[in-house]
Amino acid sequence: MINTFRKIGFVAIIAVIGLVALLMTGCPPDDGGDGDNGNKENKNNTPENTPDYDMTGTYTFTKTGGNCTWVFAADKNYQCSGYGISGTKTGTWKSKGNDVTISYSSSAGSQTVSGEEVFTIQANGNQVTLTIKDSSIQLSNLLVTFGLAAKSVTLTKTDGSSVAVSIEMILIPAGTFSMGQTDIATPVHSVTLSAFSMSKYQVTQEQYQAVMGSNPSYFSSSPQAGETQGKRPVECVSWYDALVFCNKLSIKEGLTPAYSISGKTNPADWGAVLTSSDATWNAVVIVAGSTGYRLPTEAQWEYACRAGTTTAYNTGDTISDDTGWYESNSGSKTHEVGKKPANAWGLYDMHGNVWEWCWDWEGDYSSSAQTDPMGASSGTYRVIRGGGWGYSAGDLRSASRGNGYPNGGDAFLGFRLVRP
Repeated sequence: MINTFRKIGFVAIIAVIGLVALLMTGCPPDDGGDGDNGNKENKNNTPENTPDYDMTGTYTFTKTGGNCTWVFAADKNYQCSGYGISGTKTGTWKSKGNDVTISYSSSAGSQTVSGEEVFTIQANGNQVTLTIKDSSIQLSNLLVTFGLAAKSVTLTKTDGSSVAVSIEMILIPAGTFSMGQTDIATPVHSVTLSAFSMSKYQVTQEQYQAVMGSNPSYFSSSPQAGETQGKRPVECVSWYDALVFCNKLSIKEGLTPAYSISGKTNPADWGAVLTSSDATWNAVVIVAGSTGYRLPTEAQWEYACRAGTTTAYNTGDTISDDTGWYESNSGSKTHEVGKKPANAWGLYDMHGNVWEWCWDWEGDYSSSAQTDPMGASSGTYRVIRGGGWGYSAGDLRSASRGNGYPNGGDAFLGFRLVRP
């Protein structure tokens, strides 16, 4: 559930009558769930929500002197040094009516597949062979010679779009700014921040799918004409979900994970993501010196959103159609990220589309100057920022604050990433 620091009720925020049913349920609830804990249904269990494709995974083959790991996800890159690799992995490629083109770079060519096919990856000697076949087509002999330049497989839908898990980051310079706004977020106070990097876009559904293996989003189909479904922001994610995503992506990229729960940084050791608030998960800490992805602090978020501006929005004192997606222009749904102009620092959708989780517990501002603040030490709600597709213009202001239970998620709520 989203609150705006209890100033506005969840259902009452939306003026559009047709949204009431959605607002009362947020994300589709679990069977037997009460809906108040942010419980959500795994919609990928239903045929109509089967991903456009699902072939992600890490396939580890044996080689002389160690293991060779092919990570078939995101940019689909895989590499290995040395010879004598062996092993076979068989699975099922699932496609939802959209043809998918497999372009392979180890030998010129491509193949279009659709429906549901069996794939086999076989490592033998110094070669890897990928075979995908059904009753009518067969793609085989995708050969990769290790010890040379890394090869890659790119999965491209026939509409020309492709999936990449790589997160584009923008360097945010160090600086000092006035945080807050008279009458809505007080006291206004001075904050000095070290430099950091922030993701150019909100995390998308295709990126979340590639890292987590599922897409919990309410808006999982029927994008706006001309927009790409997978590039809509992921939503229906809890704060806990975001922690898992951050550490999983960090591990995939060889970074040191930022978050530690009970002394462990591998999400596989944390157990299933909880759908009720939990003291152990709430006690998560940031590992000193870690290089991995994390949620922005509330101060980082507002500083990056403002991008040097002091007005209510980074586009001026009043909202315009270019500011972002909100109740008056969204058509009651999310939109592909990056469709509205970027702010002065090159960040998209800082106003609207979906609210974004921050690291901080909800808490009162201090009137004193602060340096790299991390927010309150404890609380009930985590801070969210930015406003969303079904919210009023006022909720999109740079200083506007919202909050949500850390175990909850709904169709208005997503996130973006930062790194030190």
